[in-house]
Amino acid sequence: MPTRPATSPDATELFLALGAVVKRLRRNPGPGEALGAALAGANPAPRHVSALLQVASEGRLGMTELADRLQVSLATASQVASDLADWGLIERSTDKADRRRTYVTIAAVHQEPIRALLDSRLHPLERALRRLEPDEQCALVRGLTVLAEEFDAATLREPVQ
Repeated sequence: MPTRPATSPDATELFLALGAVVKRLRRNPGPGEALGAALAGANPAPRHVSALLQVASEGRLGMTELADRLQVSLATASQVASDLADWGLIERSTDKADRRRTYVTIAAVHQEPIRALLDSRLHPLERALRRLEPDEQCALVRGLTVLAEEFDAATLREPVQ
């Protein structure tokens, strides 16, 4: 029976650092009662949260821009937007000049709690990035992107026996 190589101290340190970040994200105050109530009957996936944050950060987005930002097909972005609209979190509108173009905005009743959620998540990231040199900022983003890709690839592999 082959033995698995020991993990490196660097991988262990990264795992502990990520655990500390996740712990603080979970401990951070939630988005508020109004948004919590709106999500009570929903089962949002990470893509729903990402879409919500993209729309909130811009104020209004076209479906093509939303798909581009989420790095998904237009059909997938449309499905995510439909879910969010069904949950009452976003509103759709049609461009008067081009009826084929649809825009999404945060529903008025949820703008404040979603803005609070956005601020609670993005402001610490902005402060952290300001503490890093530009090359460190790029390395951090690149590293997290590669890490996400590796976790995706790990789910496709057979489990280690």
